[in-house]
This record gives sequence, structure tokens and C-alpha cells, in this order.
Amino acid sequence: MVVDTLRDAIPKKRRKLESPTARPAPARYPPSFVRAALLFRQAPQCLTTSCHSVAVTVPPKPNPPGVHAITGEHYTLDLPNKEGTLNKTPIRLAEQYHDQNIITHLQWNQRGTTLASADETGKVALWGLGSSVQNWSMTFDVNLHQPLAAFLWLNTDRLYTLSESDGQDQFTRDKLLGPRNPYGYLAFITTTVRGDVSVHYQRGGSVFSSFSTTLPGTVRLDGCRPDMGCFEMDLANMDNRQRISHAAIDFDKDGNILLATYTDDVQDHAVHIYKITIRFPRRHGQGGILCQKVAKLGLATPATLSQLDVSFELTQALTHVGLARGRSGMELTLAFSNKTKDDDAFSSFLARWSLQTAMSDIDSMIAPEMTLQYLAGFSIPDCFVSYVTHSQLGTLAVGLSDGSVHLEYKNDGDHGLLKSTSSESSIGPQFWMALKPQKYLDGNSDAVAGISFSPNETHIMCVYSSGIFTTTRVTDDVNENTLLDHRNTVEKRIKLSLVNNSEDLDVISELVRLEHVSKDQDIAQGVIAASIRAFEAFCKSDEADQFSVSSSADKLQDLNLPQRGRAFGLALGTYKRLANRSIQYTNLSKAIQIPVILECFVGSCTSPYNEVTDILDSPSKSEKQLEFDLDSLWSLVSLTTWTFEFTRWILREWNVLFNCKRPKNSKYADITARPVHAVLLVHRPTRVALRRTLKMIQQFIQFMGTSPLELTRLPESAPLLRRYASTILQNEPVTLDDMLAFLLALDDLEETDEWPLLLSSKLPAAQLDKMRAVSASHRDKCAQPAIYLERDHDYRLDVIRKQRIPASMKHVRCCVRCQQLSLPMSSTPESTDPCSHALWYKSMGRRCICGGFFT
Repeated sequence: MVVDTLRDAIPKKRRKLESPTARPAPARYPPSFVRAALLFRQAPQCLTTSCHSVAVTVPPKPNPPGVHAITGEHYTLDLPNKEGTLNKTPIRLAEQYHDQNIITHLQWNQRGTTLASADETGKVALWGLGSSVQNWSMTFDVNLHQPLAAFLWLNTDRLYTLSESDGQDQFTRDKLLGPRNPYGYLAFITTTVRGDVSVHYQRGGSVFSSFSTTLPGTVRLDGCRPDMGCFEMDLANMDNRQRISHAAIDFDKDGNILLATYTDDVQDHAVHIYKITIRFPRRHGQGGILCQKVAKLGLATPATLSQLDVSFELTQALTHVGLARGRSGMELTLAFSNKTKDDDAFSSFLARWSLQTAMSDIDSMIAPEMTLQYLAGFSIPDCFVSYVTHSQLGTLAVGLSDGSVHLEYKNDGDHGLLKSTSSESSIGPQFWMALKPQKYLDGNSDAVAGISFSPNETHIMCVYSSGIFTTTRVTDDVNENTLLDHRNTVEKRIKLSLVNNSEDLDVISELVRLEHVSKDQDIAQGVIAASIRAFEAFCKSDEADQFSVSSSADKLQDLNLPQRGRAFGLALGTYKRLANRSIQYTNLSKAIQIPVILECFVGSCTSPYNEVTDILDSPSKSEKQLEFDLDSLWSLVSLTTWTFEFTRWILREWNVLFNCKRPKNSKYADITARPVHAVLLVHRPTRVALRRTLKMIQQFIQFMGTSPLELTRLPESAPLLRRYASTILQNEPVTLDDMLAFLLALDDLEETDEWPLLLSSKLPAAQLDKMRAVSASHRDKCAQPAIYLERDHDYRLDVIRKQRIPASMKHVRCCVRCQQLSLPMSSTPESTDPCSHALWYKSMGRRCICGGFFT
């Protein structure tokens, strides 16, 4: 009582709500500063995307530090008449761990479940993603006490590839790239700026181990250099060793780890290629790392200068080092920048080399030797390269200081969806412009700070130096000549996304675009049906290394609920974005909700599982009584109410369809020619799940009416539960026994293919007579007039105006005092509409006109 009095006596501090226009605008460094930083350090990775389309960004300096996860409609922002939404969620644990330090590396692991972050002080942390982007946990952290030059996850999973043979789809599991951690799932390799290479691997849970070595030929600087004293070396935290300024690391096609490094303070000015071999520790012995220098590219040699043919000195202009699997094998990409006489003008040069194996004579012995073969290079006037990255298929993406992004054309043998031709002018003959130049608030250029590809490489996401985030489509435009090829490629990518358990939202956007362009309105349905059939074959094959899928309609085994959810997610994600598929979308939603509700009832039951299955499989009413967990009763009450509402709704849809007379010349006379909701009762898995759910509800109501209900939580709510159990069945227009009998009678219908029935949502014409007979026999009991009095409440309601809110209008918060809704009708305070006033005051960050706050 004293504490409450003191708490009330303390004055509450009120937070002043400022106008959004008063917030500081995003800041950025000038291009000259960005270029100067790139000469001494590889561009920090401030954007990464997981295989589940979770993008994590770090605002480039001088913006305030932070780590944000971006989810939502990444890939529907550029569709016509579509408005995508993005959710930006801060990762507080990562922000607190790295504090004010600049994050230099940000990478997802192969499964997209763990995020690795490293800052400029050498602190590395692994963040596990939970059930949502609000749920993060630290899996592992280590302080290397020196900045990182390169970071690479060691793969654990083997992905599938797709090929065609004799009209069948052949799925083959690829070999594992690189060494594999034999003790756990997580493992990664790091290279510091001093040349220290270390491997950190998971031994079990939160227990990690590591082993390390040093790159060969690491040059030690002279400690008595006149241009660097002891204080300067200590301030730079470098001691007396060289500092790797630029580095890149990746796997080649054979799974070898290759590392490219460049040191800007060494006289030879060369890019070195290392091959790293890892041996994990066995039962007896320690782990080992073997680093071999396999190739060298001297930037000051006459051969390199003659190949590039540039007018400025390369040794003082290197800004980027890239290493990735390209079209001709492992490719090395270098970017150079030069400042012209004008302080604000720059020029740059982009060059690429291929790492090839050649036979050489060494001491009278023929041995293979790695060489760098020059591929191509071109100059880029008036700007410099600010970011370079590669896709999984080796496509090069280049971001420039003027804010434009340029992508390489896809290869002829590539099965991706990237563009093969474009009319956009670009930096080179093999490139096209994906994003046009971006301007900052003051009119100057906004340099590209990060680029990331979507999981299926249909879109790119970009972050500018000012922190602005954008996304754009990078696939080919579709016409009548390329429609079939594009459709086949989209189908392959969807099948691989299902089999490899990766995100398919980006390729779904391509499928939606195909249906908008094509005259065939069933193109999406055909692609989804073929993809789900391939996924069913994959689940049946028990994840073998190779399996095939034929186009025949043979019956496959039923999928369990998690597997069905994967297939339902594909169909729901597509039909949600098609305006003419609203009925199919609703049917798919209900068809997955009913089995989930059944699992909730079965999981809350404390009786033996064999008794539960006996009751669910019995066609008649059982005399046995099941028991339920007392803590789950109130949750089951909500599920019971939803199930009864769904049953009344589907009975009304069925009876309106079969018991209404229509003129012969009516367009609704043929009920099998259009999609209907009544198909849910023809769909056997949904019908069986609904009947079993109603049986569980029958047992649940009987349990609440007969058990003592000794609740440990909220014991005072026991009388309310008994009252609910005694009145719930009295309000139903159709008795529970009649519902079960009607659903049981529908089991006489012939079993049809599950997915085509749901995807089309059209009643099968061959079984129409049987459905009419069942409906007529149960018309007296299941067609009560009371079910027609129920009204749908799927729309949003304005409680003030007593009218429906259109789907195009956002339902924002209302005032706690006058209950005025801030609807997006007008943004000017001159309007006499009070809702417009409320919206204007809300947009200004203030209270409503009555003085109250918005809830």
C-alpha cells in the first residue's frame, strides 16, 4: 500500500511527440570520402538475404548504428496495381553486442536459421532466428581482437538439381561443397587482416571449438620504419605485421576453398590466391589447416598493365576484390578507381580473370599449376565502383557511386530467370542497368552500399549510402515467343524451392506476372499442380539421392501436416496475389485450418492415443469419454466457436448451391463450371478432418459438463465454462449428430485427386448426381432456415460510421476519447471531415482534435 502511494506521488514523465518532418534526415558521406575508405578497406557487407527471404541490413555510416531485419512483400512492390508492405524489426541483441562499432561482415548460413555478424574490432557472433524476426538468441560469440578480412560458412546440406529425361523430371542431389563439420551443424572459417586463418565449429549445443594457422609468406613490416612509429602501430593495432586490406573467399566447383587477398602497404602490390584445406580433428589428434599459395597477379607487372591499358596507376587505385564461381570457372574480379583533376570527378576500371589449371615444367617435372587468365575489362567514366557481389550462379552485380546498379546478362545454358537482353544502356557490353542513378536530398549522387539477390535470383535488394532500401525485378520481360520457356523455368525454380526448402515468394511473383501477361488463365494452376506432384514424389522417396517424377496421375501417399503446409503455402502465396482466385484462396485457407484445429484438440487430450483414434475412426457415437488438459480448456473454447461458425457457413454454401432453383438460361445454371466453396465438403481430407474435429468437440463439451473442472489458473472461471458447455449446442441451427451423419454420407463419393480439386475449386461433374442425392436425403435436417440468417463478417467494419470499410482503405487506430478513426481519406486539415482531421493530427505525430491519444 505504501509502495502504491509512493508510485502515485511520483510525477510521470511525458514524452514529447514531435512532427515527422522534425526528424533528422538520413545522412551520407560524400563520394570522395567513400572512395578514400574503399582504397584502404574492403567495402563492408551491410545487406544479406537468407534462403527464407529475411533481409538483414546495417545502416551505413554516418547513420546511427543498428541492425534491422526486413520482412514482408519484398517482391510485389513492382507489380501493377499492387502495394507491398515491408516490416522493419531491430535486432536488439546484435545492436547491444556490437555497440557503436562498424559491422564489416553479415552473412546467413545455408539453411537461413543463423546469422553471422562481425565488426571492425574482431568480435564475431552467431544469432539464431526463432519462430519470428522478433525472437533472436546468441548461439556463439568470439573476440578475435583484430578485424576480419574474410568470412565463409562451411556448408552442411546437399541441394537438389533438376534435369529432364524421357519426359520425366530427374532430381539429383549435388555433392557437398567443401569440408563438413562431423560434430555439429554450424561451422565457419575466418581470415583476419593479419593473415590468421581459423576454423570455428560446433561440437554440440553451445559448445564450440576452433583451430587456426597463418597464411604463408606473411610479410612482417620493419619496426623501425620512419613513417610509422610505435604509437601509430599500437593505435592501428597492427604490431609489426602486414595488413590485408581487401579479400574475398568462396568455394570452387570442386569444393575447394579459395582465398584472394591484397595488401596495400606491401611493395609487390599483388593479389594472391590461396587454396585452403581443412582437416577436422578426429578422436585422437588435432585439427589442421593447410594454406597453399596457388596463383599471383602482380598489378605493377608489364603484362598486367598491357592487358588493362589504363592511364592511371593500379597500385594506388584498387577498391574491390571479388572471387566467385563464374561461367569459365573460378573468376577473380578487381575494381580500380582514379580521381581526375576535378575533385568531384572519378573514373574506374573493372577487370576479370579466370583461374585455370595449366601444365608447367618444374625442375624437369610436369605438374599442374594454377594461372590467372585475363577475360575482359572496361572503363567506367564519371563514377567509381562502390560495391561488387555475385549471385549463386556467378552473375556479377556492380553498384556505382551514382546510385545505379548494373547486372550481367545470364548465360545461354543458365536455367535462371535473369535477363538475357535489355534495351537499357550500361557500363559494358555484357551488362544492363537494373537500377537507375539515385539522388540524395541535396541533389548529389547516392552511392550503392550493398546489393543482395533473392533466393531464386528474380529480384535484387539494394541499400544506398544514405540507408535507403529498395528492391526491383531483374527477370526477362515476357512476350508470346518467350512465354513457354519462361513458364518452364518458373516451374523448375518452384519445384527446386519446394524440394530444397527455400523461400518461393520471389518466384511466385514471376508466376503471378505470367498469368497477368498470358491469355491462359489456368497457367498458375498447372504450374502449382505439377510442382506439388514433384514435392509429393520427393516426400515418398524418403529423401533419396535421386528420384524422378512422371506426369502420370498415379496416386501417391498422403502427406503429413508439415508437408501439406509446405504445399499449401505455395498455393496460398500464389492465389493471394491473383484477384480472380479469391474463392480458391479461401478454400485453401480453410482446408489447412481444419487439420490444424484437429491437431490442437488431439494434442490437448490427455487420454491414451489409441482411445482417441478409436473414437475418431468409429462411424457411430462412442460411449467412451476423453479427458482434456485443464489449462487448455479456454483455448479449445475459441476453436470450438470457430469450428461451428465454419460448419454453418459451409452448410449454407452447400444448400444454396444444391437446393436453389435456377432458370435454364442462367449463367449459374451449371454449378460445375465455376469455383464454389462447397467443394470443401467434396475434398475428402478436409471433410474427414472436419468430421473428426466435430467428434472431438462432442467429447470436449461432454468433458466440461461432467468433470469437476478444478482449474489451477483462473479457478473462478469454472462456472462460466459449464454454462458455455450447456448452451453452446442449443444455439446451433443444425444438431451435431445431424452434421456428423451428413458428413459421413458424403464418404460414398468417389475419391478424387486432392490438389486439382482444391486448386480449381470446381465440383466434379461425374459425381454431381450422387451429391444431389445426398443433399436431398439430408435436406430436412441440414437445410434449416436458421443457417441462412448467418452473415459473413470477413470484411472490416467502421464502428463509428456503421458501414463496411473497403479493402483498399487501411483501418488505422482510433482515438481513445472520441473514438474517431484515422482513415486515409484526406491529409489536409482544411476538410470538415473529423476523420480527416484525425489522420492529419496522427501524421503530424500529435493528439486527436479532442485531445485524446490514438490507441
